[in-house]
Amino acid sequence: MRGAGADISLRAMLYRRWILLCALAEGLGIAAAALWYGTVALTLGEPEALLPRFGVWFLLTLSAVPEGVILGGLQTVGVRWFEPRVARGPWIWATVTVGLIGWGIGSFIPMFLAADAPAEASAAGPGLSATLGFAAVFGLGVGLIFGAAQSIALPRGRMLWALANAAAWALALPMIYAGAQIAADLPGWAAKLALWAAGGIGAGLTIGAVTGLALLRLRRLGAASP
Repeated sequence: MRGAGADISLRAMLYRRWILLCALAEGLGIAAAALWYGTVALTLGEPEALLPRFGVWFLLTLSAVPEGVILGGLQTVGVRWFEPRVARGPWIWATVTVGLIGWGIGSFIPMFLAADAPAEASAAGPGLSATLGFAAVFGLGVGLIFGAAQSIALPRGRMLWALANAAAWALALPMIYAGAQIAADLPGWAAKLALWAAGGIGAGLTIGAVTGLALLRLRRLGAASP
């Protein structure tokens, strides 16, 4: 009984540490991504010509690199608490690569699709509820891809990790989008970055809480395997 109680305490501690680590990673990652995104947007704007516009879109998409490196790098530290054999390099590469896809799609919509909308609609922009609904659906899809890509670095439980990330990002991405949309109306970059980071921290807490359950399951599978 004493051994079982100690294991329960250990799992609870690891679960809490994982949640806090994800919150730190996503908060820092989103803040770094927002700083890059804002610098590019303020410096280059939205060119009228198609080719320069694609160049700006490409640079905006690179916002995924600092976020992916920070998130992926810190996550590998925490994942090893549950599964020591995770491959660090492939995990980070997968995180950055899928992040580039997500940021690419997310930047393409306002840069190209919204730019062709009527002036009245562009000025009003989508409502917060529409933005959150899109973010949830988008998060579900990109989260599934995200988890599947990261799972290449895992020795077991790959389907479990993919499904856990789909659920986690469906809940977490709306927090990031809400922070970004509200931050757009704030004066000053300090306030904007603070709100982006707050959205990232909230998303990280959610991602950690959901995926942490999958990691606990992976830990039990590892303990049961010879």
